This record gives sequence, C-alpha cells and structure tokens, in this order.
Amino acid sequence: MDYEKVRDLSFDELSGTISEEEKSWLRNAIREDLQARNIWEDIQRDSSRLLTDASDSFDQHPAEEVLGGLQQRRRRSYLLKVSSIAAACLLAMLGSWYLFSTKAPQPLAANDSTAHTIRLVTAEGKVIDLSNDSTGIRVDNAVLNNKQHTLSFDVSHQNGSGINTLTVPAGKDYHLLLADGTKVQLNAATTISFPFSFTGKTREVTVSGEAFFQVAAKAGQPFIVHLPGSTVNVLGTAFNINTYDSGVVKVALVEGSVKVASNRHDIVLKPGYEITTTKNGVSKESFDPDLVLGWRTGLYTFEDASLQELAPIIHRWFGVTIALDNARVASRRFFGVIDWNRPLEDFQHNLERADGIRSHYDQQGILHFE
Repeated sequence: MDYEKVRDLSFDELSGTISEEEKSWLRNAIREDLQARNIWEDIQRDSSRLLTDASDSFDQHPAEEVLGGLQQRRRRSYLLKVSSIAAACLLAMLGSWYLFSTKAPQPLAANDSTAHTIRLVTAEGKVIDLSNDSTGIRVDNAVLNNKQHTLSFDVSHQNGSGINTLTVPAGKDYHLLLADGTKVQLNAATTISFPFSFTGKTREVTVSGEAFFQVAAKAGQPFIVHLPGSTVNVLGTAFNINTYDSGVVKVALVEGSVKVASNRHDIVLKPGYEITTTKNGVSKESFDPDLVLGWRTGLYTFEDASLQELAPIIHRWFGVTIALDNARVASRRFFGVIDWNRPLEDFQHNLERADGIRSHYDQQGILHFE
C-alpha cells in the first residue's frame, strides 16, 4: 500500500482538487487497509478541528499555530488549499508562508579549497580526495575503492588498527562500508574516525555530526560509537546519531538495541525511541521518522522553525553561509520541507513571495536575508 499517496489524496480531497479516478482509488484503499483508513481519519479529524477553531485562534495566535498542525502533516512543498469558505478566508489572511528550499551549487565563503572536498586522512598522515570516483588506491596496508559515493577497502593483513579520519564537508554526503560489513551513511559536515580493520575485542569508531548506522552483527566483538560526552554500545542494529548542536547528543533507534552511556546515565533504547543527552540531563521519547531520518533521502522537515534555526541547516546542506540582517527576519517562523535535490533559489523565491523577505549574495558568497 502506498501510504504517501493515501496522505496526499486525503489532502486533495479536502481541497477539492481530487479527480474521480483518484477518489475511487482512495475509497478502495481506506476500505481495504486499516492503516490507510487511520491516515485518512486523522487528516479529516485534524482539518475539522482546525477549521472549527480557526476564527478564534487567528485573533490570539500566530498564523503558523492555526494551520501548523494540519500543514506539518503534508510533505508537499506548497500551501494546502482547503475547500471550505472559512478555510479560504483564513488562507487569504495568512498568505503563502509554507516554504521549501533545495540543493544547488553556490559560492562558498571559505578560501581553502580542501574544505569543500570529501577527504580521508589515513593513520599514516596521507590525504586522499574522495570527491570523485576512484578505485585501486593503495594506502598503508589497504586498497581503497571509492565508487558510487561510497568508500570501501580491502585490507592486505590484520595490521590496520591505526585510526583514519573521513571528513564530509558542508553541501555533501557520503557512505562508508567498514571492514566488518557495517554500513554508515554520513550527513553533511560530519567526521568519522575508524580503523581499516577491527583487531581487538571491540569494534570502535568516533563520530561528530550526523550519521546513520546499519551495524553488522558479530558475536563476541561489540560495536561501540564514541560521541561527544557519551558512548553508544550496539547490539546489532540500525540507528541514527546527531551531534550537530554543541553539548547535545541525539540517538534514535530504528531496529535492534543500543545502550547509550553518558557521564551519569546508562539507558537501553527500544526501536522507535530517541534519547537526547545534554548538560542538564537525559530525556527519552518516541520520534517521527520523517523528522529524524528524512535527511537520508535528502529531505529536512521543519516545524515552526525560525530562519535563525534554519540557517545552520542551509549552511550544512548547501555550503552557504547565511546572514540575517534584521530581527524580524531572524524570528519569522515557518513549516515546510527542505529538499536537498532542488536549487536553493527556490527557497529564496518562495520566501520573498510569501513574506517579502528578500535575499542577495555579497562579494564573499554570504547569502543575506533582509
């Protein structure tokens, strides 16, 4: 069952833009599939509640709070148009504020060209540029293969326990296949340190940034991920880690089991839950896969986020430094999706059209919103 199609057609039904063929497909889906029906009923219930309360809420709350609960459920990059007169009036008052932005090459502020390449520094100090496909690279005791945006390697002998460091810059992502078969997907602005072979009683790596792990099970040799201020002990699993924010570590478990050890707590996670550790303590709650894992397919979903909060995301994904030239611009809040596979100019255009916020690049390649 295509549940994304169910969700989209449910919104189209509300907006009056659904065709008869699509309506028939939707009716069959919600009749035959329980999850499809639950999706449809949730959207119907949310829209009814939001429209009933809209006139009172609009006088007391920002526009985002009125339609946010409904629109954050929509993953398309345009404003939901609801068919009722009350909703149409509300949308006229709100204007188009639901945005998306996307990926395109842009000038980067830094002058050091190596800062914008995917780079491996071996334990012996050799620097390898991995930005373009290459195979058969001999280094130390390993032969590197850099194909289809993925680094793998063959080790000639079990003496590759020195630590290598792989750095993925802003504006790029990358994949790594470790010696034991563990797969790692690295988000932009992320660093991982690892050996070419795991020769001891444990398999250990260190990560700063964001990465998704699919750990190969190996009895008697636990997999350990070192993070700033905490450690993840893995029991054969798939999980996401995020250390972008200083002093904050997030671990979201997709399947299997992990134990997160910080200075004061050891917590075992169950699938579907995320743990957040800060200097103030530890919290655990269920997570939305769209919000936490969307980056793996090039989507960043944001809910009630200010441009100030989005600026580091844009910098990481597009390699562009952002300057917010006044307080109103910095604090304006939006719901939407950043699609890494489309041009950044789309975000700029929609932002100006929706809220009158203009933008330009200066001579240093810094993007100003004004």
